[in-house]
Amino acid sequence: MRKSLIWLMVLVVLLTAGCEIRVSLPDLVIGLPSPTVGELGGDMRVAALDIGQGDSIVVIAPDGECMLVDGGNSAKDGNEVIVPYLRDHGCERLNVMVLTHPDADHVGGLPTVLRSIPVDVVVFTGQVHTTQIYAEFLREVKNARKKYGTRVIKGLVGAEVPFDPAVKVEVLAPDAKAVERDDMNNASVVIKLTYGRVSVLLTGDAEKEEEEWMIDRGADLHAQILKVSHHGSRGGSSDPFLEAVGAEVALISCGAGNRYGHPHAEVLERLARHGVKVYRTDRQGTIEVIIDGRGYKVETAK
Repeated sequence: MRKSLIWLMVLVVLLTAGCEIRVSLPDLVIGLPSPTVGELGGDMRVAALDIGQGDSIVVIAPDGECMLVDGGNSAKDGNEVIVPYLRDHGCERLNVMVLTHPDADHVGGLPTVLRSIPVDVVVFTGQVHTTQIYAEFLREVKNARKKYGTRVIKGLVGAEVPFDPAVKVEVLAPDAKAVERDDMNNASVVIKLTYGRVSVLLTGDAEKEEEEWMIDRGADLHAQILKVSHHGSRGGSSDPFLEAVGAEVALISCGAGNRYGHPHAEVLERLARHGVKVYRTDRQGTIEVIIDGRGYKVETAK
């Protein structure tokens, strides 16, 4: 208690003196032991790629393992953005590929990636969908299983996803009932990544129904970094959900001047009310969050 009071007094003095201080996540956090450099070991990188009106997130673990969550709209996204980014950052092999749901703006570039880079594990729900691009994705997964021994994991709540042991990977949604319904968005795979004291919540296109389901079942949604669902559509990012997450930073992946009007003004207003700083790919290009386990920094291409 005495140390806590001393810390608060020092902080007040510095602030009132006009000093600029950068506080990541203070050591005085109840229930969280101070991590050592040995336990943390390096940085984790989370990048929201600038692929227009779609989603593609790259996660590079401290040990160099690579995860791709969604693949944008098209083979062009795969060839010109995703694969070059992976190779530029040393990802000659994908340890994990996640398809949050079968919509074209999430699956579009994944067949190209599967043809270009060996993949160890593919995570998806297996939800029935009849589009040509989803069928192509399924064919390439089948080919990868034959060529590389790629494993498939059904992306349901509680699924265990192998990744760098320093990074906790939790699949928070959906359940089998959601996948059986004809609602792609509300059967999105939702993943929480935690490295040290910093968590990142990746939400696919989850909308209010899936958000409420996670809240009702008591999921630990708290995260400093939130990938805003459905490109900032008004159908998601409800006030109760934002309250449960308590994010400091929001990443919105959307295309400049897109015909859907994403991100919607209501969502931006809600994020502002919750004190969340917003970064958008349509305005700032690829957004990278560099996490050292104690705190994080955000870098943008523009």
